[in-house]
Amino acid sequence: MKSKFPSLPRLMAAFILMASIFYTLPASAAQANVFSDLYRGLEQFSELPDQVDELQESYHQTVNELEQTKDQLGQTIDQLDQTQNQLQTYRSENAALQEQNRQLTALVDELRDERAARESYVHRLKVTVLTGLGLIAGYFILTRVIRLSMRSRSSRGDRMR
Repeated sequence: MKSKFPSLPRLMAAFILMASIFYTLPASAAQANVFSDLYRGLEQFSELPDQVDELQESYHQTVNELEQTKDQLGQTIDQLDQTQNQLQTYRSENAALQEQNRQLTALVDELRDERAARESYVHRLKVTVLTGLGLIAGYFILTRVIRLSMRSRSSRGDRMR
């Protein structure tokens, strides 16, 4: 029967192998101030709540700034919508005013043409009236001249007889 325990040479070989590996590995540097390390660790651990509080405060401040930025963005979007509505209103008013301007320009041109036609009519009427008056005056003058010439001839003819 085999024994449950390893043989002595095997056990010795394993022990020698372990000892050589242990001695060949570099040893960690020994620290003489174990208490100062312990104190430093406790000190850092006691500062953790303060750091957590600072982080929470910083987080809340960032959240508040984000909310303010979000509100400002909402206000800016509202102002943009109002500006777009005003711009659309101005565009429609501008189109209406352009149409009204076109109509007024057409009306002014029509009135100008009517005025020119009226002035032309008045000028023709003046020329016609003056021509008529000239003809009437010429008729009376011509009849007077003819009468005078006939009288002078008849008075000469009377003398010659």
